[in-house]
Amino acid sequence: MRPSPLRPAPTGSFPTGSVPTGTWTRTWVPLLAVTFFLSACGVGPDDSGERSGSAATAAALADLPACGSLPDPTPGSCVFATTGFYTSKEPYAPRQAPDDYEPVPEGFTLVSVQHVARHGSRALSSPDDDDLMRQLWEAARDEGALTPLGEGLGPVLEDVIRVHAQVGYGRTSRLGEMEHEATAARLLERHPVFFDSLVARGHRIDVYHSGRERADESGEAFVRGLVAGRPALAGLVDPGEASMETLYFNEAEGSEGYQAYSDNDPRMLAAVEAIEEDPRTRQMARLMLRQLFADDFVQRLADGAYEFRAAADPDDRIRDELDAAEAFYGLYSIAAGLTEEANWAFGRFMHPEAVAWFAYVDDAGSFYDRGPGFADEDITFAGARALAADMVQRIEQVLAGASTVPVTVRFSHAQALMPLAAWLGIEGAAEGAEPGVLYTYENSAWRSELVSPMAANVQWDVVRNAEGVVLVRMLHQEGEVGFAAPCRPWQEGSFFYEFDELRRCYGL
Repeated sequence: MRPSPLRPAPTGSFPTGSVPTGTWTRTWVPLLAVTFFLSACGVGPDDSGERSGSAATAAALADLPACGSLPDPTPGSCVFATTGFYTSKEPYAPRQAPDDYEPVPEGFTLVSVQHVARHGSRALSSPDDDDLMRQLWEAARDEGALTPLGEGLGPVLEDVIRVHAQVGYGRTSRLGEMEHEATAARLLERHPVFFDSLVARGHRIDVYHSGRERADESGEAFVRGLVAGRPALAGLVDPGEASMETLYFNEAEGSEGYQAYSDNDPRMLAAVEAIEEDPRTRQMARLMLRQLFADDFVQRLADGAYEFRAAADPDDRIRDELDAAEAFYGLYSIAAGLTEEANWAFGRFMHPEAVAWFAYVDDAGSFYDRGPGFADEDITFAGARALAADMVQRIEQVLAGASTVPVTVRFSHAQALMPLAAWLGIEGAAEGAEPGVLYTYENSAWRSELVSPMAANVQWDVVRNAEGVVLVRMLHQEGEVGFAAPCRPWQEGSFFYEFDELRRCYGL
């Protein structure tokens, strides 16, 4: 189906999926990142206590051994325990415990919070991967071309479609709501005195979103988390307003340069051609599909003997093994955010090497389209300046006493959080690929699951002392991070920066 045209060719050895050490030195909740688990007994995070898609699935897979227990299993004869590799669909986890934060300098008190977040975990954007994989599975079933493992996939696909009918395509899942409710609760826990003062003064909280439903829903969930912890805030939060120019800037008026890059940049087109010619991508596609379908069926698919079109959009198609593998990987990754509705344990069906490769392919697309991209240009993230400028302007208004809205929370998409992290120069999120060197896991620390998982966020805590000195600390996924290298911290080794210094070094 190829939902993204951005698949640069890998270079060097096969990506191991390991996250380079030193990217972020302080973590609270361990990230699954791009690692996989194959236990000797075949029990992994997706298997323990799982709620299967249906009894039929459990029956079909009950007699299959764990792949990890077999030295050289026949494809489709065993059950995997693959987990991780979700890339930008990684469910949210805060990166640092507040007790580990650098203390606020003596004499300073919080005066403003500027928060911008990605929407929470969600369902598929549209009925495509699920519909197409069901069609593919039914064709294999009708031809008697399912492996024992593949037999168990059909009921899961039916249940995926059922759950999407309940949740709604593109809508926030219950986990996505919980992610923002919990983030709001932790914000209150970190700053109880500040929010008590906000209530006492009758000051307000502004809420903005990109204009898309799941961003609005995420904002509503965040507000619910605030009100649950401080009921008095209920009357101090206005309904969310859309701000496309700051929260969906690469689609807003003035983004024509970015659009031209995304659609027609010669280097992007060269990367597409290179990945199509790289034999490893199709090798990994076949490795993935051979677990589910007979070899001759996979070969006919690769030869173009089949074409499946999504009912909702005939332009979404499976025409070969690469299309099919991308669709199946799409289901695997999105399922991680629907665990409150069902737990299909897609890891049972996924060969870990194939999943690692397609995670890399997916990361590469995000890296070039909305991440740091090429080191010699900023077209992918320059639009984030509008968002950063809005954050600065609102801080200025609070400091001048011209605003009684010390807290602004915003909800958007990976299309905003990835560029913002790059524009701000956050370590591990901002280093582009040098000309002639393609992004790989070996030469770059950039991973979408670290830069912009579901419910990802960037927050600025603004503090001031009696002498009028204003400092700002930045949190990324609720972990302290430095501003761009040219910016000088207030004190050596500190995560606090003078507000005027930030305006200087960012040119705001």
